Amino acid sequence: MFEPASHLSSEAQAYLRDPAPPIAPIDWLDADAVEELRRALIEQGAVEVEALKGDWVSRDETWGGVPCVRFAADEGALDRSPVLVHLHGGAYLIGSSRTNAAVVIPIAQRTGLPVVSIDYRLAPEHPFPAAVDDAVAGVQALREAAPVQAIFGESAGGGLTIAVAVALRDAGVALPARLAVLSPWVDLTCSGDSYRTLVNVDPVFSDPEIPPALAHAYARDRVAEPLASPVFADHRGLPPTLIQVGSREVLFSDACRLDEAMRRAGVDTMLDVWDGLWHVWQLDATLPESTVALDQLAAFLVMP
Repeated sequence: MFEPASHLSSEAQAYLRDPAPPIAPIDWLDADAVEELRRALIEQGAVEVEALKGDWVSRDETWGGVPCVRFAADEGALDRSPVLVHLHGGAYLIGSSRTNAAVVIPIAQRTGLPVVSIDYRLAPEHPFPAAVDDAVAGVQALREAAPVQAIFGESAGGGLTIAVAVALRDAGVALPARLAVLSPWVDLTCSGDSYRTLVNVDPVFSDPEIPPALAHAYARDRVAEPLASPVFADHRGLPPTLIQVGSREVLFSDACRLDEAMRRAGVDTMLDVWDGLWHVWQLDATLPESTVALDQLAAFLVMP
């Protein structure tokens, strides 16, 4: 692992010098093993949320038959309109609305709008396209109750954000005003150059065998299909999109190639590269870089 860039905050440099240990190798097709890991990650998510400042509230809901969690800055904002939709990360196998809430609550606090996070079904029990089907159903049901201003997500949730927008467009459903993706995983074929060139500097995905294994557990032999790997989708007509990515992550290529593909399709995109940072650093509220990134994300999401 190379020495952190000197321009980073002391907190970011400290993390890069002593990153969290990687997840122990497991059989990602073993549903029992994956479920055990999901339970273990609940505590980590709670620690990340505990580091947040300010008040917030939440409410369990169901939209389109899919469980969701609605987050807001206070009780008065829970039923405010419009709403923002969040799709959590976790490689389509782990994570949930609550374990990834550290990237959701700050957006609810900054915008004053409710954020509905959709708990789509996870693989390997529910492989592709279950996550897409659930997210589309949730968004469509929400739209009948209140305008959906934007959809955003991190990692796999970023890829799912693009896939859902494509599916909604193809179904003739009106799209939200904005999309935003943080460290998006949009190429499950794992063909980008950074999967090889950045593996030795990425503190999260330091094993080159993990991304393809995760992709297979989710999409099996369908990894190249556009709704599984939306970098290959037709992006025409999608709304303005913000892409935040760190320069120290193997998914760097995914972000760059998504930006290029969307621009070719005429989409207004903003590729925001954060030099020296890692995969979804925005989850760590102790980082000054996280505060700035979430400020920018919130401002983007509420633009008309």
